[in-house]
Amino acid sequence: MKPRNPYLLIFVAILCVSTASIMVRFTTAPPLVIAFYRLSLTAFLGGVLMAGTRQHWPVGLSDIPRAGLAGMFLALHFGFWITSLSYTSVASSVLFTNLQVIFVIIFSAFFLKERVNRKAMLGVAVALAGSAVIGGGDLLNGRLWGDLLALISGLLFAVYLMIGRSIRKEVAIWPYTVMISGIAGIILALAVSISHLPMGGYPATDYIWFLLMALLPGIGGHGILNWALKYVKAPVVAISILGESVGASVLGYLLLHESLAWFQLLGGAMVLFGIYWAVSHEATSRL
Repeated sequence: MKPRNPYLLIFVAILCVSTASIMVRFTTAPPLVIAFYRLSLTAFLGGVLMAGTRQHWPVGLSDIPRAGLAGMFLALHFGFWITSLSYTSVASSVLFTNLQVIFVIIFSAFFLKERVNRKAMLGVAVALAGSAVIGGGDLLNGRLWGDLLALISGLLFAVYLMIGRSIRKEVAIWPYTVMISGIAGIILALAVSISHLPMGGYPATDYIWFLLMALLPGIGGHGILNWALKYVKAPVVAISILGESVGASVLGYLLLHESLAWFQLLGGAMVLFGIYWAVSHEATSRL
């Protein structure tokens, strides 16, 4: 049975994922190590929730190749995105990553036969225009490499989202979380080993941040978004994720003292309006 208001839970998820970039900045470990611990601990917490809710593991042989691909793209997404935070601001990194909405809409139209209606597309246009306002000012400051890494991570996340929705139609949320995050964690463990990076020996506070990353943006953020994929069109989830740009920018200002210029404030307001408009009209079109 479809929940009465999945959009409220999507809003909660956006608040949770907005904390991810701040936590990454507070750690001292290399990006690949951070990504490994976040996804591995997310898989562990998902396993605890799966046992607590007594969800079954209805994963057939046909699910394994898709799960492997989804896990691979998720691992690549986190590797590129966390690395981008070393080369650009929190606001720009999250912004360019969240431009994955463009790729999701294209992929949805071609592969899932889903299209956002015209009124909702107006909201998409406003949100993307707001993103351009924010990003345009930052690109002038010479942060092209970090922005490019974040943009690539957005493309990778879009592919993951498409594959993930096809699996979520058949697999319950916590088995799905354990399976996909676990596969991504294994892939990242191999990448860490190949890169000759140490798995341990980091400050105790790093491990606390790793756990919080898994708990808040992992379970509370991506866990809810993955759950929502069963009930809401992929473009709607993607558009909603743009809200992370605003949340992360505000937290970056408050906690990391990354100042917000006038174009970031203007663009943020446009993004919020665009998200509200697009999601509300897309939801109406489904009634």
